[in-house]
Amino acid sequence: MEADGYDAVIRHGPVSDRWLVAVRIARSQRVLVASPAYLEANGVPSTVENLGDHAGILYTNRVADWRLGEGAEAAIVQPRRALRVNNGLIMRDAALAGVGVTLLPTFFVHKDLASGALRAIDVGLEPEPAEIHIAYPAAQPPSAKLRALIAHLRTSFGSPPYWEVPEALP
Repeated sequence: MEADGYDAVIRHGPVSDRWLVAVRIARSQRVLVASPAYLEANGVPSTVENLGDHAGILYTNRVADWRLGEGAEAAIVQPRRALRVNNGLIMRDAALAGVGVTLLPTFFVHKDLASGALRAIDVGLEPEPAEIHIAYPAAQPPSAKLRALIAHLRTSFGSPPYWEVPEALP
């Protein structure tokens, strides 16, 4: 039975809608990346402070542009120049084309990091992690097909997820 035209949604990040039940599927690390050509032409940012001087490729629907670190060490970086888009694959493609630096989940860039098409950038603080959830309407219990999908995705992704195994990361 569908509610409002959908059974469930897959969400990267927090699910704060009280009308939805969120089930964690996998963890998700994020990494700052840029193409080797961009870094050669513009330098490699090595601190949070000089990261803000670089061209950024940002996610339109994110409240904070780049949130790095935790607690008292946390920093929010807002690059001076930016391209804003609402799609992670377009962000990755822009980084591959040398447009600038972007912060993406490793499931989007693990192959590009392994091949050297993108390079990870270390500014001394880890990007804020996220999780992947399946969310479904709270008013309807999960169907057998939804429970099967959740089990399948957990098995397929693995723990840790296949995109975060050391061989896939720089």
